[in-house]
Amino acid sequence: MNEKYLDKYLNYYTGENRKAMYVLFAKLVDALRSDELDVFDEILTEDCIAEYSTVGKAVGIEAIKKMLKWPGPECNVKKSTIWSFVARSNKEGFGQQSAYIQSIMAIDDGVNIFPFTFGGVYCNSYVKTEKGWRISHIRFDLCYGDDNNGFVMGKWNLISPDLYSGHVPVIVSELDNPWTVIPEDCEPQSDVEQIFELQFKKTFGFDRGDFNLPLSVATEDMWQFTEEPGKRNYVNFLKYKQHKEPNMEHANRMGSCVITGDTAIAWMPRGEEHRLRDKVYTRENIHSMVTTEAHKIYAKKIDGVWKLYKIQAGFEPVEKMRFIPMEDDIVSFDEYIIGGDCDDSCFIG
Repeated sequence: MNEKYLDKYLNYYTGENRKAMYVLFAKLVDALRSDELDVFDEILTEDCIAEYSTVGKAVGIEAIKKMLKWPGPECNVKKSTIWSFVARSNKEGFGQQSAYIQSIMAIDDGVNIFPFTFGGVYCNSYVKTEKGWRISHIRFDLCYGDDNNGFVMGKWNLISPDLYSGHVPVIVSELDNPWTVIPEDCEPQSDVEQIFELQFKKTFGFDRGDFNLPLSVATEDMWQFTEEPGKRNYVNFLKYKQHKEPNMEHANRMGSCVITGDTAIAWMPRGEEHRLRDKVYTRENIHSMVTTEAHKIYAKKIDGVWKLYKIQAGFEPVEKMRFIPMEDDIVSFDEYIIGGDCDDSCFIG
């Protein structure tokens, strides 16, 4: 795993449990990206359960390795990045974690690039063992698979628009999301972590059809794309959007956050790697972090708890943000953490 930014992420996350779970998940994502699965011996419990909507269920490390081996052609471009990471734990040594991933497996033939883009959502369980934290249950639902999906056709279950959630879902948010599984996190969070997580919690519930999550982080006068503010209009708008697609992945990066007293404004870029607006992948720009739009979120602290009171979306990135050069083996790229530019000058609208 490329550890270029690892220290910055470990400095950002508060709590030793959260740091440990981030490292384990980053190693899982990188192992699948590189198709080097022996690291599973170090990050999974012996009796780990893995459930993937793409390939099925396996129990035990060796069976999981066999199931998750890359089934497609040899690719010389391999990318996978973590978005919207959340991890919570309790004093009994149990942890629950969610995140989105976006991946590209591509063939560069020296003239053209042939990418397969796919993304999905994880909801994993962790236990603290004598050897430290380990992943005990992996749950993954595919959210999209586009472009050269012939790479895995007949080997993966891809999205079917005729089925709810695009396929028979592995993850049921009401049972699996980190906030429900662990209502009281045993570790504190910084104000900035709490503010970014408002959006992560909102979009997780929005995308999975669990609307109590976006309601739980909203003020009574919450506004997003409605004529009148208020929770009723807000959640009705989200339901309208969610019902139009078989599956959604509103993945966000942590761009910037400015706190002024009990209010905050944060930029949270999105990069829909399978929908590049007016661009296509080339041999050059595929080695980048993609930005296709951004959310601007507004939060305020009420009785010591941060809540969302407004979200603006639809901002287009300026040219320098469209494709930000990035090594293929970087698995996390959040401007707030690594020091990249992300402010009003980076977006239009």
